Amino acid sequence: MAQIDFRNKINWHRRYRSPQGVKSEHEILRIFESDRGRIVNSPAIRRLQQKTQVFPLERNAAVRTRLTHSMEVQQVGRYIAKEILSRLKELRLLTEYGLDELTGPFESIVEMACLMHDIGNPPFGHFGEAAINDWFRQRLFPSDAASQPLSDDRCMVKALCLREGEEPLNDLRRKVRQDLCHFEGNAQGIRLVHTLMRMNLTWAQVGCILKYTRPAWWQGEPPASHDYLMKKPGYYFSEEAYIERLRKELSLSPFGRFPLTWIMEAADDISYCVADLEDAVEKRIFTVEELYQHLYEAWGHHEKGSLFAQVVENAFEKSRSNSFSHSTEDQFFMYLRVNTLNKLVPYAASRFIDNLPAIYAGEFNHALLEDDSSFSQLLELYKNVAMHHVFSHPDVEQLELQGYRVISGLLEIYQPLLQLTTEAFSELVEKERIKRLPIETRLFHKLSTRHRLAYVEAVSKIDRQSPSWPVMEFYFRCRLIQDYISGMTDLYAWDEYRKLMAVE
Repeated sequence: MAQIDFRNKINWHRRYRSPQGVKSEHEILRIFESDRGRIVNSPAIRRLQQKTQVFPLERNAAVRTRLTHSMEVQQVGRYIAKEILSRLKELRLLTEYGLDELTGPFESIVEMACLMHDIGNPPFGHFGEAAINDWFRQRLFPSDAASQPLSDDRCMVKALCLREGEEPLNDLRRKVRQDLCHFEGNAQGIRLVHTLMRMNLTWAQVGCILKYTRPAWWQGEPPASHDYLMKKPGYYFSEEAYIERLRKELSLSPFGRFPLTWIMEAADDISYCVADLEDAVEKRIFTVEELYQHLYEAWGHHEKGSLFAQVVENAFEKSRSNSFSHSTEDQFFMYLRVNTLNKLVPYAASRFIDNLPAIYAGEFNHALLEDDSSFSQLLELYKNVAMHHVFSHPDVEQLELQGYRVISGLLEIYQPLLQLTTEAFSELVEKERIKRLPIETRLFHKLSTRHRLAYVEAVSKIDRQSPSWPVMEFYFRCRLIQDYISGMTDLYAWDEYRKLMAVE
């Protein structure tokens, strides 16, 4: 394992207009303060206030949105980071690990990664992701491109069909078909930060949101050594060159992860597990008493002094001792959250430190809070109760199905832009209005300027005489549509769908 020196990981340089020369502790902190400002003030963060956490299109302001959830994750991430730094200080390891002058940036990178961790999520969460992927799979059939060219290839896009004797162009077609059918919120987050919003964050800050290390065009099983880290797609073909540069700048192995990303992941796991249950009580899916019963039964074998007794039972008893019955709910969740954090945060910190050589190298193939411990069991308890009693609730399932239909419907509405030939779409982009294409012209006008500019810039780098031009042009056109629809808030997507389907 490489020697642990965080000065080689907390890279404060940027892709463009990067600070130069040697910097003092104060100057480095200011660079990361600039990152904080860029992130907090970005439109992508503001849009999180109208994106789903669990309950789509929720009017009750007490129920979490992606933004309030992300703020809670930010606080937990900060808590874990501080706990790690305090322990390393007690062990007199801060200087040895190159962290003595980087404690401020260490905390800031974790906090801001926590705040940003959901910015790539489409409207209606995982159902929005599923709708995008299903829609593209039903038109591109990536499985038909897995082997040699097939006479019965079902791909509906002529430019992407494999053809005899056209390797390596067929490899590119395979890659593009696979990539477009694996939309993922984390990968979209990387694309937002770098390509669409040009936030020009430090390498370390972007590295911390690269949660999964699998390319979206990956086919087959990931290597066993990295199967957890490659559980989902982490970035798209469109950002391949940027991620290659990121790996170089942060000294990451091909499928390795940035060390502080494990902290962000643990903070998210801790936060959403309790939050989903609290929101379910707020929505009257069950009462606190019913929730406690669900948790008690799902835990299994009970012993005095068990982690369940220290965390859940303790919270329930304290809340019931309160003389004001109307505040029992608030009291229960306050104690449940405090008790959970007081147990899981120190455990996450100790797991980080105990496994630091593998984590620093980016090769620790697990989550911090996934092991055989009772701490992991507690998190699983929360997740299982939410799965069985919240996500399977008829109201939640109906809203998710509506969300799926909205996103599928919007893709259907914008399909005419994808059915144009490369030449016709290029002409539309250039002229912005074509008389013989009235529907396509109006749909094109509805796309946001930011997304259109990203498309124009991407295709301007491709040689139009190259055999790959039609493939890559169509690829970036699909990205344009995915960028636009995934960037909508739940409410905007809902309203847009109803307007364009003429149901108002």
